[in-house]
Amino acid sequence: MTLNPVAPDYLSMASLTANCTAHRLLPFQGLNIQIWADNPQTLTLLDQYYSGLTASTVRHDQPLLSVFLIDQAVNTQGMEWTPVTRHKPGPNGLKEAYRDAPEGRWIHKVRTGMVFLQTLDAPLAMGDLNRHFSQVVNFINNQFLNVQQRRGYLLGHAAAFTVNDQATAIAASSGGGKSTLMLKALEKTGVRFLSNDRILFRSQPEATVTEVLGVAKHPRVNPGTLVSSPRLASLLSPAESERYRRMPAAQLWDVEHKHDVLIPALYGEGKAALSSKLGTLVLLDWSLSSVMPTGLSHVEIEQTPEALEGLRKSSGPFFQSDDGHFPPEQAPSCDVYARQLAGVKVLRLTGGVDFDRAIELLEAEGLLA
Repeated sequence: MTLNPVAPDYLSMASLTANCTAHRLLPFQGLNIQIWADNPQTLTLLDQYYSGLTASTVRHDQPLLSVFLIDQAVNTQGMEWTPVTRHKPGPNGLKEAYRDAPEGRWIHKVRTGMVFLQTLDAPLAMGDLNRHFSQVVNFINNQFLNVQQRRGYLLGHAAAFTVNDQATAIAASSGGGKSTLMLKALEKTGVRFLSNDRILFRSQPEATVTEVLGVAKHPRVNPGTLVSSPRLASLLSPAESERYRRMPAAQLWDVEHKHDVLIPALYGEGKAALSSKLGTLVLLDWSLSSVMPTGLSHVEIEQTPEALEGLRKSSGPFFQSDDGHFPPEQAPSCDVYARQLAGVKVLRLTGGVDFDRAIELLEAEGLLA
């Protein structure tokens, strides 16, 4: 279908959403999201993607949010955009920019041409939706993140798995190995996937527990993770697998080529959880260049809250407060994170990177059974 590009903020919401007649309900933890789309194929892709990652039944006592998906090219020429600055700029230049308007915040994904309108009650995505489907998923998940952060949950940069309703989160900077370690933990009987790169957590002092919510997104991992796993190696072609296996470890670690690891398809139905109680946080403080053996030690975050730096995560340009405004991007302090983790055991993995040894150490701590 070829459509004439439109300049999004020149049109009314009614004209933008008029053709979104196909719909689907996605039941998240604590929020139902009603998807309205003008292309039914997009809903088919969403059905396939979210299968096993959202609730199996709909709770009608949860709030309902409508999200609109418009499969139409967007004309952003001649529009004034404010660049979104990053602490660590990527090698490919500017990723996104925004412009605030009375109806909400327009966000432009510079490399793909996708455009999003963030509002409290009717967020929408426009562009070549099926070609840039991962950005559609991220936008839908951002609505879940927004609602839960407005309820008081903290956003953390971590992967997580759960065993018997006790979750272990794994925090590290990007490329630190948290997804690889989490996927290796999933090989153990009874271990379930909770989240790949983001968690939401909130302490409940009256119940002396910390709740943790996963984000409905399959892991996206690089070839180094795949070649080290008999289960996941099939996601690479034989030629790719051979090439990557020949690479030195340090070179392979730096290869960026993301692959989706679809949890139900690769690990079986019922292998994912939506929420849990956070019992342990593991901080990855290891290094490929270290000659020291991989070790696991306890961390007293009350005395050293700065150890949580790798867990801190800004809410990003899509976050919108209850009153509709968009606060400046800034993650809460390490002290705030430490207070929310009161009662959670914090461990640190140090020394050289050795995933098999790390699994042995986590097993010895009783975290995998």
